[in-house]
Amino acid sequence: MTSRRTENITRVDVRIPNELYDEIMAIALSHFNAKIHHRSNKPEVTPTILELIKIGIAHLDTTLPITNEAVDSNLQKQIEQLDSRLTEVENKLSETNVTAPIRKQTSPKVREQPTEYEPHEEKVLSDMELSNILNVSNLLIRDYRVKGKKPRGQALALALTEEWEIKGDGWVRKHK
Repeated sequence: MTSRRTENITRVDVRIPNELYDEIMAIALSHFNAKIHHRSNKPEVTPTILELIKIGIAHLDTTLPITNEAVDSNLQKQIEQLDSRLTEVENKLSETNVTAPIRKQTSPKVREQPTEYEPHEEKVLSDMELSNILNVSNLLIRDYRVKGKKPRGQALALALTEEWEIKGDGWVRKHK
């Protein structure tokens, strides 16, 4: 390959396969609106080739991994600093977990109001009320109460048989 260099430009003689040259000419005409040379009546492909080279270089820059050792060592130092900070925070956190007194904080409002799950007195619930508590259909609960038909879901069957009992036409929580 021969080349001639001037102050701003290096002229390079490159041999390109005909198929590739035809593709470059097609790209020049369709994408870059290449000028037609006045003597040969062929599109000028030099600007297109230069643009394709720039695109290729930009693509390589974005896809190739960083190989600069200075950048790698800088990143390694940053990772080590972050790792040491993380270790320091973990140590401080573990010390506070060991030495911190355990406090159970409950608001007075929560203590004053009995929930549906912890009634202070034995309250008889209807099928609908129990279905709202267990988030299931009241028909499943009614079928179990009236017909003795156990529901298919294991969690619901356990809740009905172990936590609740039938009392008349309703349900009460079993005492444990």
